[in-house]
Amino acid sequence: MKHYKKHLVILLGTALLLVAVAGDSKAQYSGEPVKRDRLVKVLRSKRFQTRDIVQIIRENGVDFRVTSEVQNELVTAGARPAVIDAAKNNYRGGPSNRSARASSTVGSTSGARNSYNSLIDQAVEAYDLRRDLRTTNELLQRAVTMQPSNPRAYQFLGFLNLYGYNNFDEAERQWKKAINLGGSAVLRVIHDRGGGMFVASNGGSLYIAKNTVRFESDDNQVTFETSDRNIKKIEVNSAFKRLFQLKGGSFHIVLEKDDKMANYNFAPLSGKTDESKMIIRLIGK
Repeated sequence: MKHYKKHLVILLGTALLLVAVAGDSKAQYSGEPVKRDRLVKVLRSKRFQTRDIVQIIRENGVDFRVTSEVQNELVTAGARPAVIDAAKNNYRGGPSNRSARASSTVGSTSGARNSYNSLIDQAVEAYDLRRDLRTTNELLQRAVTMQPSNPRAYQFLGFLNLYGYNNFDEAERQWKKAINLGGSAVLRVIHDRGGGMFVASNGGSLYIAKNTVRFESDDNQVTFETSDRNIKKIEVNSAFKRLFQLKGGSFHIVLEKDDKMANYNFAPLSGKTDESKMIIRLIGK
């Protein structure tokens, strides 16, 4: 479990690091602008898709200007060009906005704390900072009761059950709810960089949505997004092959790309074949 602690910042919980729950006076944006330090944390977590980060920036703006120094910091944290462009084009700082935001939060602490977004945010804190699984679950269940059609809490519950309780069945059940509601399951995986033995490998995030699968490596060197119809094969590697691999529970995905076949080998963080089988079921192949 110690190996997981490094990775246990929940993907959809980290979305709340980007935005606050208070409103803003600018009609073109909703919510508080993305803060530089929180954006860096989300980028380093490697659990939030580039396109989702870009969407949040476009919807909420940023409260900082992208200087060369800031750009270097963001790139070092893992920002792709689309994130840099979105931040450059959606600056909404300035004294007047800051004053308006400050006044809009006066007297709203109690109501905001009981909002859906705040419940998720509190759950992230309970899980990531205190490792309080019981409180995390209670907060998420309250969020589900408040907005049963919002996939975010289910996504978090999937992650909590897999990496917190080691409950594969419940994790899969919650992630299926999230996917059916338009969300996704997000799993941390190890990607083999060649040879199939995981001698050279790096970490990455596998995003499973209703009709698409996306992988982003932590070093930004390997990325693919594919529709289900382009997945020609996905299966757990043979027991014989797994005997020689440095990572347990491995599986591979064969994709059709530009009229050619591309093979990707992955291993789940748990090193268990059961997790790989769950991933395959979530993808639906």
